[in-house]
Amino acid sequence: METLSKTSITDYPRSLQGNIEFRAQLLKDCETDLILQQNVKELCRRDIIFWIDLFCWTKDPRRKIDILPFICYDYQRTYIKDIERAIDEQNDDLSDKSRDMGVSWMVLYVMEHKWTFESGSDFRVGSRKEEYVDQLNNIDTLLEKIRFNLKRQPRWLLPKDFEPDEHATYMRIRNTENGNTIIGESANPHFGSGGRRKAILLDEFAKWDKSVAEAAWTATADVTKCRIVVSTPVGSGNKFAQLSQGTKEKINKHSLHWTLHPHKADGAYYVDSFGNKVVLDDYRKAYPLWKKGVKIRSPWYDAEDERRSESDLAQEVDIDYLKSGHPFFNLTALAKQQVWEYIKRAHQGAPIPYGSYITAKLVDIDNKIEVRELVDEWLRIYELPVKDMQYVVSGDVAEGLEKGDESFMTVREKITRNVVACANGILGTDEFAINLQMVGKFYNNANVAPENNNHGHSVCQDLKKLDCDLYETTKVNEKTKQVSVVRAGWTTTPATRPKMLDQLEEEIRKNSVELRDEVLISQCKTFVKNPKTGKPEADGSFLDDGVMSCAIGGEVIKEKPYKAKEKQTHEKRKAMKRKRTEKRNAGYGY
Repeated sequence: METLSKTSITDYPRSLQGNIEFRAQLLKDCETDLILQQNVKELCRRDIIFWIDLFCWTKDPRRKIDILPFICYDYQRTYIKDIERAIDEQNDDLSDKSRDMGVSWMVLYVMEHKWTFESGSDFRVGSRKEEYVDQLNNIDTLLEKIRFNLKRQPRWLLPKDFEPDEHATYMRIRNTENGNTIIGESANPHFGSGGRRKAILLDEFAKWDKSVAEAAWTATADVTKCRIVVSTPVGSGNKFAQLSQGTKEKINKHSLHWTLHPHKADGAYYVDSFGNKVVLDDYRKAYPLWKKGVKIRSPWYDAEDERRSESDLAQEVDIDYLKSGHPFFNLTALAKQQVWEYIKRAHQGAPIPYGSYITAKLVDIDNKIEVRELVDEWLRIYELPVKDMQYVVSGDVAEGLEKGDESFMTVREKITRNVVACANGILGTDEFAINLQMVGKFYNNANVAPENNNHGHSVCQDLKKLDCDLYETTKVNEKTKQVSVVRAGWTTTPATRPKMLDQLEEEIRKNSVELRDEVLISQCKTFVKNPKTGKPEADGSFLDDGVMSCAIGGEVIKEKPYKAKEKQTHEKRKAMKRKRTEKRNAGYGY
């Protein structure tokens, strides 16, 4: 290759072999031409993409030739500029991603570039464990990636007097020329609190301990205005998911989905509503379709699907917060559950259209429960009671947990098992008991089954004094077969809890129940199998009172199913009237 001219420097090849040859020639020319060397150094300072494409390296131990030049794809050029802008403008920035999109490398390159060329560029990088932050000679760690790249820079691009072995030590990389530092730190509640930083990287943030992540996010707010948060999703109950899906905090957001990668998206296709396979003529069409909710596949994706479990595929490839979090309920079936919409009826006597609900309060007028429809009232009604239909009113009573649980009431019709009304809120036990009693009476004197654990005991004691068909937990004597009452209300135990949750899971999976209520459906989506204990529970700080209330209702229906009332014959009615008369008149019959 001939000596490079100054005008051809920025017109470099991006193919692998061409780029390697160009780099070699450029380094050779810069060693003998000091003016060219200074020009190239200035170009590197001004243009981070130029610096990365010609002077940065990556390592992939899975490949035969494992040390490779980092040559930016188009999506990577865009992302690098976005991260650079976030640091310059001092904005928080969040990226959810598929695995192997080069995100950690890119963020670290931006930090290294500013560390090299801009004074006042101190950074802190962190991950959930120390061994993921820094481990000498382990390229999977954050600081070793920077150390690896620094050792491959030409001497004239390094700070004056900088020696990697001396100044790029464990958990600390110091710029000997301008004083900049890049510090490593593992996850802890006081993460990042040691001095101001231009930016902080929180890597794989979804995998941080939930309480530590919450505390670290709060602690870093006073340390920097630019927190760069990166992770593959791991469920919906962690701080990363809340930041990603929330709208309260001002934060730039990116999704680096595999469909952006030209090799992974090569041959991308989707299946239309008629079952036809539609192959895209340009891989760049894949990402916009994915953003619109179209299920995109490709030969690469099909191979990943073959070798990964559903939750692993969701976490590492699909950027799917729900499926990646060990969901308890079948999410495909749950997605079919329709959330009914609020309406206000023209008048109190108008029917509630299918697919809609009203909000109302119940009032007791002359020993009769009546509806008073008002906006934002406590009871969400999907179906009004129907004559001769039978219902169960189940309740989960707030336990006063730190994460702020609520009391939740669910009304289900016994034949269809559908949810016909819901209510939830932070209520005293006496108020919740009165609400349960009124709803039970309103729905044709329904079975009322509140959980009797903890504060539920007080609710059940109050209900015993009120007019309602209160459910009672019973036991059967194995010898005599006699049934005796254990206590009022539903008792959740290590034996009954899995049974009632499995029952609800089966109802949802088989599409044999309409949940209808948005709060209830949302709780079902964030109800997971705890990966450590295997226990079904709410993910992170999410609530599960609606799930438990609805599950209790299903078990009560199973135990006390719909039973048609016997039609009384004329002779039966006469006999019953005669019996009542005899009893009233002490057997004399007058």
